[in-house]
Amino acid sequence: MSDPTEYIDMPRDEIDTPVLLVDLAALEYNIAKLAEHFRQAGKNLRPHTKSHKTPAIAQLQLAAGAQGITCAKVGEAEAMADAGIQDILIANEVIGRRKIERLMALAARCDIMVAVDHPQNLADLDEAAKTYKVRPRVLVEVNIGHNRCGVPPAAVVELARAADKAENLRFCGIMGYEGHIVDLEDKTAREAGAHECIQRLVDARADIEGAGLECSICSASGTGDYYISTTFDGITEVQAGSYALMDAAYGKLDLGFKNALSVLTTVTSRPAPDQVITDAGLKSLTPEHGLPPVKDRPDLECHALSEEHGRLRSIGGPCTDLQPCDLLEFIPGHGCTTINLHDNLYAIRDGRLEAIWPIAGRGKVR
Repeated sequence: MSDPTEYIDMPRDEIDTPVLLVDLAALEYNIAKLAEHFRQAGKNLRPHTKSHKTPAIAQLQLAAGAQGITCAKVGEAEAMADAGIQDILIANEVIGRRKIERLMALAARCDIMVAVDHPQNLADLDEAAKTYKVRPRVLVEVNIGHNRCGVPPAAVVELARAADKAENLRFCGIMGYEGHIVDLEDKTAREAGAHECIQRLVDARADIEGAGLECSICSASGTGDYYISTTFDGITEVQAGSYALMDAAYGKLDLGFKNALSVLTTVTSRPAPDQVITDAGLKSLTPEHGLPPVKDRPDLECHALSEEHGRLRSIGGPCTDLQPCDLLEFIPGHGCTTINLHDNLYAIRDGRLEAIWPIAGRGKVR
């Protein structure tokens, strides 16, 4: 079918494959679960949309109480602003004239906020904001242990003071990301690491406020440790993202969310009794966080992906119930990068297709 909307109300089993599915009941459960946690904790949730890249899901998160959203790149923020979303954080440094110009254009149509960790970038943003006659918000990013971006905690007051003095910017606070611990399967290690990193961030906030500056936002964390960060008085908001759809990697952490994301795939060949070949390979799924488990089939194991084929083997004996044209579902090992391979999410409820959602942030790496 040339028009994907012709699929609407079609049974799941009649949709052409490979196709990216979202189970609406599971998605809604996940969104409601985290929204309720934040209501009870008295904290703000700012979901990270780099995971799903889909404005329709962002709108559901906002409707459930999220105060705004987080993006990784200017292109993602543009896609969300195009959908009418106003409160957007780019949790990343925006560097270079072309990207900064796009950032200022965004500031003219939504309440954009961006991370900074270098005085020259801060000066460039301030100058561009003056030219565009806008006043975007900025957060100083603090390196709290991930050792990727951010100023050391000892340098945060100096950069915060410079941001506060910038005439064309609004200094709002700080952010940090403990990305090296949020997906640790060892719960004890994950929670200990989260406490250590988040303490560094709230200490940095205290240093800023001790210097006489207002620090109204202190933003951190992800899906794997959201429940830890909300116990800290100094944290104001959390940037969890993967919770909405989940993937196999986060599923191992036993956080109580449901796997809403899957790739529907067709069996295309049965070369041997213990082998099953499907039509979803590396161009439909990404393996960097592990090969995808097969939903509801513990007797099957994906042991390899080639470009257009998934290669499965049976565990404990031959597989006798699958023939070419039968359907299986993979649970992606890493949802964020798998979603970036697809144009649309096919939203399923009770076995039928209810909606097709464009993944508007797909490929927006600039």
